[in-house]
Amino acid sequence: MRQGFTLLELIITLLILSIVLGWGVPATIDMARTMRLQGAAQDTYALLQYARSDALSSGENRFVVWDDENGAWCAAVADNSDCDCLTEDCAIDGVLRQINGDDYSGVVLNSAAFSAGDHTRFDAMRGLAEGNAGTVSYQLRDSSNAVEQEVRVVVSTLGRLRYCQVGGVGSYPAC
Repeated sequence: MRQGFTLLELIITLLILSIVLGWGVPATIDMARTMRLQGAAQDTYALLQYARSDALSSGENRFVVWDDENGAWCAAVADNSDCDCLTEDCAIDGVLRQINGDDYSGVVLNSAAFSAGDHTRFDAMRGLAEGNAGTVSYQLRDSSNAVEQEVRVVVSTLGRLRYCQVGGVGSYPAC
């Protein structure tokens, strides 16, 4: 009676394992990219919700500002629309609420297009974004810079938020 494996058995096992890994690794990489895109959109949604809530509780207007320079981007809650979160501290009363593009590798800030420019404002009285409604859009692009997937966070005039997507991202409704 022999013990162990023959060389042929080991080669066949390694061949099957390499085929399975060859199919699984690209799918895992794509899933990780999509999760980073969803994470950027979800964190933006949370940042906007926080700004609206803080405006109502503090009795002061709150702004969410976006900055994008040479592929680096950020968004922050601020007490004015002029804060540049790439170069300044936008903290309010020592509390910094900010997201940075470095945390979402491969995710591109396509646009932050609001009625008033690259920021939105929630008023202190009712939490409205009146005159400041708009959309922020994040994208994943392929090696030729073509858009693969896109998620948008939309701010209505009433200060309500919603998601939509292009390219089959998660369970978000289509734009």
